[in-house]
Formats: sequence, structure tokens, C-alpha cells
Amino acid sequence: LGFNTDAYGFIEALGKEGHIDPEGKRVVILGAGGVARAVGFALVQKKVDSVLIINRTFERARALADSVASYIRDSSPGLATSQTKVSALPWQGIRSGETFSHCHLIVNCTTIGMKHSSQEGQSPLSLEVIPKGVLVYDLVYNPWPTPLLRLAQKAGANTLGGLPMLVYQGAASFQLWTGREAPVDIMFNKAKEILTGGKR
Repeated sequence: LGFNTDAYGFIEALGKEGHIDPEGKRVVILGAGGVARAVGFALVQKKVDSVLIINRTFERARALADSVASYIRDSSPGLATSQTKVSALPWQGIRSGETFSHCHLIVNCTTIGMKHSSQEGQSPLSLEVIPKGVLVYDLVYNPWPTPLLRLAQKAGANTLGGLPMLVYQGAASFQLWTGREAPVDIMFNKAKEILTGGKR
């Protein structure tokens, strides 16, 4: 048997830490890799209004959008009647504020801004394109806060880092392996302690 705990961890963190019910929301996903795939499928299962996928390689964004749209058409009756719109956009679209002006949620599934990566210290979005009041959910969890989340805070957006998703998907894995309830509070505390170098 195979399980994907990324989708579960993403949705748990979105609800419990981001305080958002995704149903009926308009979402922009940055990236089209494995994590973006889990996020896209998790969101359509929750009946979001629309998903726009933006990736540096447009063909990958379009392929993921096609895959998610096919899943909606071919799945159970509950999703088959879903009106979720799925589309893709070239990476240049991130430079336009119009791309994000009507969305409720922006999810960064790229590694841009990740500590020790080639793009450490960078943000996929500029301050000008981030709408006030949107939730910016950066799945990068190290450093905290990421460059993207710093800009989002300046723009007056709500923010959520990637650490809760990491913990919740780890807790789901723990339960699958052991059959026991995971000690989520202990996991959160330890993860935060490691990320901050023991500083509280």
C-alpha cells in the first residue's frame, strides 16, 4: 500500500494554522513538482473555485493542470460535478498584480528562498503583486520567516510557513507506521527548537 501524507499535512495546516476552509476559494500555486501535485489534488478534493498553476517551465504547469482537470472529470460523482476551474500560466505571469488580484490563497511549492539552496534569500514574488488580505502559504520552512513571507507581511497579507505542513504530514506518517496517535505538540516544539537553534 502507498500513502501520500503531503496532501493531508497541507490541508491540516491550512485549516488549523491558516484558519481557511478552501471550499470556494481561488488559489494560485507556484511550482509544478511533486509537492505542487499533492497540493493541487488536495485542493480540488476540497472543492476550491479555481486553481491557477504557474511554473518556470510552462509545459510542466500545463501538464499538471491537465492532470488535475482529468482527475476532476474521472473521479467520484462528488468531484465530477465540481465547477473547479484549473488553468496554467507561464512564469512571467508572476510579475503582474492582475494574476493575484482576485485570489484568496497563494501557495509557494518551489524551493525559492530555501536555506542552503541556490536561491536562498530570494522571493518568487515581489511586494507589489501580493494583495492585501490574501493568505500566502510558503511550503519552504527554513528559514523562518522566508523572504516571501517577509514581503507578504509588508503587503498586509496573512502568512503561513511550511513547518506546520511538515509536522502534520510527519504525524500522519507516524500513525500509519505505528498505529499510534502522534505527539503533535512535542513534534512542533522540537521542530521549532531546531529551526531557531534552540532559541525561544
